[in-house]
Amino acid sequence: MALFPASLETTLQTKLLAPLTPTDPALGWSGLAWDFLTLYGLTVAGILVVLVTVGTFFEVMNARHPERRIQKTRINKRKWQELAHAPGSIAIIAFCFASGLFAQAQGWTLVSPLALSWWSGPLMLAISVVLYDAWFYWIHRLLHWKPLYRFHALHHKSVAPTVWTNHHESLTEGLLNQAFYLLLPFILPIPWQMLVLQKLYDQASGMLGHAGFEHFASPAGRTPFPFASTVFHDQHHGHFKYNYGHTFSWWDRLMGTLHPRYDATLESFEPAQMQAAAGQGESKGAKAD
Repeated sequence: MALFPASLETTLQTKLLAPLTPTDPALGWSGLAWDFLTLYGLTVAGILVVLVTVGTFFEVMNARHPERRIQKTRINKRKWQELAHAPGSIAIIAFCFASGLFAQAQGWTLVSPLALSWWSGPLMLAISVVLYDAWFYWIHRLLHWKPLYRFHALHHKSVAPTVWTNHHESLTEGLLNQAFYLLLPFILPIPWQMLVLQKLYDQASGMLGHAGFEHFASPAGRTPFPFASTVFHDQHHGHFKYNYGHTFSWWDRLMGTLHPRYDATLESFEPAQMQAAAGQGESKGAKAD
């Protein structure tokens, strides 16, 4: 299944995507190093594009909709401190992701990737997303264990997270979380296109989860549906011992770590509830006059 026109696909394969094909053995170690560094650079560039695009989007949205702030009494003034940790975090993310993808391209993995098709792409992507959510939940729980919490403490200095908090983490925490992308291609025959798509989603959703403002509340984020939301992760930062998951809430529901007010809090940010609250406020204001 081609994602691009044939002429563009050929250009991509021969130039931009050369690191995703086996390196010519005649080039030796220098060829391998060049291809890996090229892939690493492309990964860093992709992460930076997501960082700037998503970060700018939420800065604008948050400024326009202050009523959607989740923690009304807390304002995070640590934005520049959070951004100062971004280079190290991005370096770790890019290393793990590029290493896994490069190993797959060189044929070093235990399984070969499936050819991209109408069924293999969605199936492998779905499996990978579910696996990463489980990985994230249990690594996150492990990092809250007292002997390891020192590696996670930096991230929790942001009690009221911002869109930039996603990369505010220690190098050890970053390595533990992102090792998933290094290991996955060794055991799952996921097409590289789907792995890239998941990583882009992971980056964007990680920033969404830390945005501090709930812009997209819907019934899909609460019982009986399994999806998480910005409120979901914001409550983790605000209350510490709840909501450890990433994309889904099912691990927290199963393990008893879901915040007891999660569903109700998310519902309060849904459009109908926001409009009702605004109407009540206007009504009270009119009576006061």
